[in-house]
Amino acid sequence: MGKVIIDDRWLRCDKDGNPPDKRAKQALARAHDPLTAAVPDKWRASDYGKGSRWRCRWYVLLPDGRRKQQTKKFRRLQDAEAFAAATEDALRSGKYHDARQGNRPFGEVASAWMGTKIDLRDSTYRRYERELRIHVLPRWGGVPVGRIDTESVQQWVNSLHDGSADTVESGVPLAARTIRNIVRVVFGGAMEYARGMGYIVSDPLERVVTPRIVRHDDDMVFLSIQEVEDLADAATELGRDVDGLLVRFLAYTGVRVGEATALTVGDVDFAGGRVRVSKTWSVDRDGKAKLDAPKNGRARWAAFPSFLLADLAVLCDDVDESSPLFRAARGGTLWVPNWRSRVWTPAVRAVGLEDSGASIHSLRHTYASIAIAAGADVKTLQAQLGHASATITLDTYAGLWPERLGEVASAVDGVRARVLSR
Repeated sequence: MGKVIIDDRWLRCDKDGNPPDKRAKQALARAHDPLTAAVPDKWRASDYGKGSRWRCRWYVLLPDGRRKQQTKKFRRLQDAEAFAAATEDALRSGKYHDARQGNRPFGEVASAWMGTKIDLRDSTYRRYERELRIHVLPRWGGVPVGRIDTESVQQWVNSLHDGSADTVESGVPLAARTIRNIVRVVFGGAMEYARGMGYIVSDPLERVVTPRIVRHDDDMVFLSIQEVEDLADAATELGRDVDGLLVRFLAYTGVRVGEATALTVGDVDFAGGRVRVSKTWSVDRDGKAKLDAPKNGRARWAAFPSFLLADLAVLCDDVDESSPLFRAARGGTLWVPNWRSRVWTPAVRAVGLEDSGASIHSLRHTYASIAIAAGADVKTLQAQLGHASATITLDTYAGLWPERLGEVASAVDGVRARVLSR
């Protein structure tokens, strides 16, 4: 694998296997035109006098374990020998890279990378596809991956930030978090794939700076209990009792709306005051609705307050356990997009919250704020919300926990005093 062979494309052995003699080689070396050199036909190869005389041949190991021959031609023997020596050193040290692999267009590499994303949730896959189509491919689709450098990527990032990028949605400045997802996750994922496949040597994103993500308290909308109740009442008036109940259920349990609408009657444990969250509504890669595992991939129990028990019992009365808990007027699944336009948005307007930025997901944030104010600890809140880790819960809601340094100091003081007084 570490050997480079140098071939003479112009000269060959004769039919008896005898190589060209010294006189023939010298005649060729002295001639300005190889076709006029005194070289007998028996030693002239089929490519004699055509193109570059010297060819280097070597083999590389592909990522799938196959060997592939590479070649490079030179006019002068000394150039071929220098290249062969350098290539052999690179092959033996593991630093070899074939620059021609970098000629692959980014669009081709991105398509191959997306083909490896069999572990993604369908909704995440569709988001990657959308970000590639709208923001990435218009700039990089036809550019060879080997020609993508740090400077050009930084200029692209800056243009995404100020809205001057050449995208499907040109003229719209993007938020810092959106830019990070596009650049680091999607574009960066495809470039990392290119490096892993040996198409490029280094990652051009390594020194690229993306806008700093600043978290403000107003990034999340927290509703008061009175606002939740007003929204629920408005939803009931605009729709049905189940619509108001769904608003309260989301605000007082923190369950995601896709999880709530995927609940069945059999998922409700009235004795324990909880529901079994084992699935959620999502979309497949073709945009069709489907039932999927919850976001973190694990089922969980979510507790609901006792004041919801009677209304939930009405929904479950004389209904098959496999039926949806929150049902449409005709008894089928309550589809979130329809519910949002038919009930949620009109209810938000009806109670004067249209300028608040409140979304259905705000009900989940509202639950977190209520639970923390009531004394919920991080692990309990994580379990209820279905976060993959307590770190996510802390990162999201750390600002809601009260500052209790004074209480801790007083507690330590009290423990010490009790011990010393014995």
